[in-house]
Amino acid sequence: MVLHLVSGVFIPLVIAWLMLQIFRPIIDLGRKIKLPPAVNLILVFTVFFILCYIGIVFCATQVIELNRAYHQYYPKLNEMTVDIMKALQISPESVPRISWMDILGRNLRNITENVFSVSSKFVLTLIFFMFMLLEAPFLNNKFDRAFSGQTAVRIKKIMSSVNDDISRYLGTLTLMGLVTAFLCWAVLKIIGVEFAMGWSILVFLLNFIPTVGSIIATILPFMMSVLQFSPQYIQPIAVLLLIGTIQFTIGNFLTPKLLGDKLGLSPVVIMLSLLLWGTIWGIPGAILSVPIASIIKIACENFEALRPIAVMMDGGGKPLPAAVIETETQTESEAQVKIETKTKIVDN
Repeated sequence: MVLHLVSGVFIPLVIAWLMLQIFRPIIDLGRKIKLPPAVNLILVFTVFFILCYIGIVFCATQVIELNRAYHQYYPKLNEMTVDIMKALQISPESVPRISWMDILGRNLRNITENVFSVSSKFVLTLIFFMFMLLEAPFLNNKFDRAFSGQTAVRIKKIMSSVNDDISRYLGTLTLMGLVTAFLCWAVLKIIGVEFAMGWSILVFLLNFIPTVGSIIATILPFMMSVLQFSPQYIQPIAVLLLIGTIQFTIGNFLTPKLLGDKLGLSPVVIMLSLLLWGTIWGIPGAILSVPIASIIKIACENFEALRPIAVMMDGGGKPLPAAVIETETQTESEAQVKIETKTKIVDN
């Protein structure tokens, strides 16, 4: 309940942190060539806004195409609906006619409110992202000043592990999403399904939602092909089989192979995290569900008292690494033994 109430702050904060991981290669490149922090910040935001501009232009063209397709396919959709109702022995007169324009008009206020809400969260995300970029070079120094020596080392190790794993997860997921989107675009283009590019972009975005996203990304192009090619069903069946095969192969074989056992999350944990965060934060929560679960698991791995939780969250792959606290405690004990041994030799 509390997480739902503060979602307006936490969602932009988490998304800004994930953006920091996505743009980490550009940030690291700027540091290697010794760019001033302000110039590095401008470089990252320039790349970000170029991507946003490309996305806006693409969405605008898709809206124009959808407006054309609405007038083309709406009568056909009504005919298919009537045929289905007759097959189910339902009288078409018993069902009120649906006017999408009336529904749009009645919900225009809600749509406007959602647009303003998304815009405000987007601005807040950019503000968080900017401050994170500015503070990133000084974060380790802050840990050293805020905590004692060993505690600071532990925290920096955990943060480094989290950053590396999430960066690798996002990078691999992005690469596999691009491959999946390209293959789906090729299939849809060859078969002749309309909006092939739009569907492929949707496939790419939905692949960031585990399991459920792949299913939705398969069903939606299939439904479009049914509407477009009806009453012929060879093309829709081909779309369903080919896109389903692409999603299954990449999602169940290639992606786990590239990720290996780095995240090592149990499928049950992934589904529970998806349902939990999807219920609390909606679509943003569904997208963030795996990174959040991975952060919790990595944190639990590095504290001996919480290690059983990490074991239960593990997917049953490689053994978990030794806990940071346990390892450091052993190192301190060995150092103490060496000091005592040296003292005894000197005394003798």
